[in-house]
Amino acid sequence: MLKKLLIGTAGGLVFALNAGAFFYADPNMRTGGEIISALLGLAIMFFATQASAQQAPPAVAAAPIPPSTPPPPAPRAEAEIVAFLALLQEQGRLVDFVKEDVAAASDQQLGAAARVVHAGCRKVLDEYFDISTVQSGNEGDNVVLAGGYDAAAHRLLGAVPENPPYTGKLLHPGWVVRSVKLPRVTGTTDQRPWPVLAPAEVELGAA
Repeated sequence: MLKKLLIGTAGGLVFALNAGAFFYADPNMRTGGEIISALLGLAIMFFATQASAQQAPPAVAAAPIPPSTPPPPAPRAEAEIVAFLALLQEQGRLVDFVKEDVAAASDQQLGAAARVVHAGCRKVLDEYFDISTVQSGNEGDNVVLAGGYDAAAHRLLGAVPENPPYTGKLLHPGWVVRSVKLPRVTGTTDQRPWPVLAPAEVELGAA
């Protein structure tokens, strides 16, 4: 409404000035009318723009996009280690054997328990680890280590020369892991972030 009123008022003034310049042939009046008409035209454009901006409806703010739910964290390495230790306990009773006070046990009792632990733990290692020897020879064989050998996979004992090649006797072939397949972590909670090593066993009706 304000925009139309401004345009109408200014238009009337421009018409009156042009009419006056037409009826009065004075050059000065005609030139002044043209200048005033141009100024009024600029004023009409300015006020019309301001009025349109004031009357324009406010822009609607875009609705905020809710943050996406982060993916669940991957199982922690500590939990995977505990899960593997639980397998050693399940198959070989390793935790039971190590936590037991064997000071008063006889060699025969320890030997019988060691057989159970050995068989179960070996089964788990064979299933989840690909383990091979560092050196393929037998204990007691002569070994030559040339330059560029894997220093982290060998322990040199005795008098070690300054530079290879090194020649010596194989005391232990060493072990190296070629591949690992850790068990899947399950059964954890916020209060207990690691798997249970061995559940408590309760025989019902025995009390």
